[in-house]
Amino acid sequence: MPADSIQEYSKIIHDLKSRIFQPVYLLHGEESYFIDEIVDYIESHALTESERAFNQTVFYAKDIEIPAVIENARRYPMMASHQVIIVKEAQGYKKLDEFESYFENPVPTTILVVSVKGKKVDGRSKLFKSSKKFVSFESKRLYEDSELPRWIKQYLGERGLQISEGNCLLIADHVGSDLSKVANELKKLVINKGELAEVNEAMIEKYIGVSKDFNVFEMLTAIAHRNAKRIFYINHHMSSAKDFSIIPLLAQFNSFFMKGVVLKQTQVRDQKGMMALGIGFRQVRDFEKLLANFSLHELENAMSLVAEYDLKSKGVNQTSVDDSELMKELLFKILFRNIQL
Repeated sequence: MPADSIQEYSKIIHDLKSRIFQPVYLLHGEESYFIDEIVDYIESHALTESERAFNQTVFYAKDIEIPAVIENARRYPMMASHQVIIVKEAQGYKKLDEFESYFENPVPTTILVVSVKGKKVDGRSKLFKSSKKFVSFESKRLYEDSELPRWIKQYLGERGLQISEGNCLLIADHVGSDLSKVANELKKLVINKGELAEVNEAMIEKYIGVSKDFNVFEMLTAIAHRNAKRIFYINHHMSSAKDFSIIPLLAQFNSFFMKGVVLKQTQVRDQKGMMALGIGFRQVRDFEKLLANFSLHELENAMSLVAEYDLKSKGVNQTSVDDSELMKELLFKILFRNIQL
């Protein structure tokens, strides 16, 4: 998700709260959370309860054709300033471009919301270009290592809770990039904050179930120090979780070793240079250790192993081995096996 898309979502919600409505909202993309939040807000707040009885209609694409939606949208409100027409699951339509004529000339007293989840609307289409005059929002998935922690910080901040960058990363790594799931976990922190103004590790461990001592960032630090005992100790605790999955760890490993390779090849060693390459302040010390303890050849081998085990985790070229066993194999090879490429 582009860096300003979180801001774009926030602006849409801000305008809605300020009762600045547009006649057309085309909401589309892979991340359903932002789409659902916008739709839910309009459905619950655009009209008063008494106005909704005669002026709000929620359709599902499987139940109504687009011409019938447009016919409803061209009507005028009854005893209200607006009527609201919401079309959910619009990805079920074969030809969304049937909305094009209405988007070109919408009724100003109608708020038409078209929700297309799981896919994006073609940016070259006339439909998309027409929607840009109003609200056209593509909801993309957040990147776990950068945008997701930023969104976590914003979400909690809006609800009166501060949180450190490290704890944002801790939650993002443990919960993953499904924003609906992340939001549910964050709600637990908000509900149980009491008089606290900042999220601490104890809250995260108690309400979300992840320990500061056993997570991928502690694992990467141990790898950078080439501390085998601590690596396998952390792995034992992480892989004992019921919902343990190797896949999100592999993404972090790949990013970590790739940055190590770039640093080796460019001979960048100073803090400023590392941060210019996208390495956070808290990771500088880890990369200093990584460069001291691993040769370029070993880092390249590590990247190759991560790619190999990514395929294995998806069932390619392996027998029935669970994720915890795959993780142990991978860690052992990264530390002790020098594979000739």
